[in-house]
Amino acid sequence: MPAMTRQNSEAIGPSTDLPTPMLQPPSSVLAAGPVVQFTLLLASTGTRHPFQLNEKYLNKRNVTAADQEGKFDPSTISVYTLKELILKDWRDDWDQKPSSPSAIRLIFFGQLLTDNVSLKECKLQTDGTPNVLHITVKPQEVMDDEEAGKGKSSMSRDRDGGDSTPGCRCVIL
Repeated sequence: MPAMTRQNSEAIGPSTDLPTPMLQPPSSVLAAGPVVQFTLLLASTGTRHPFQLNEKYLNKRNVTAADQEGKFDPSTISVYTLKELILKDWRDDWDQKPSSPSAIRLIFFGQLLTDNVSLKECKLQTDGTPNVLHITVKPQEVMDDEEAGKGKSSMSRDRDGGDSTPGCRCVIL
């Protein structure tokens, strides 16, 4: 019997101009647990890509997502973890792949999502309704500047040599 060959499925689907339909999973899939569905909208190209966070996908990538009771809940992962997942599945036809998840900006309903916040706190839909996430990538120059800025102290001394205070002492005339 010949060996069965299986193509790797891409977690992030191909570009589509059609709106992502609401999930209508069969009852067997509903028993598997909740799903967070996204439509990833690349700001640079305007392309839309479907993306799902379900138990199978997260287990395959060794990501744990459990609520306080220990039940599977994909909305408990952090925004940073979502960025890591998007980076792992970065498609070749997108812009140049970012150097780190920190270079990815995710925007939901006009708000820039903060890395340390859970998806649940971002008020994402978990009922199968697609959440539209706009994706932009910080230019490498900005990332380099941010890295260089982390090495500098954000404390300034006042002119008299007094105590350090946070902030800049620039004056614009």
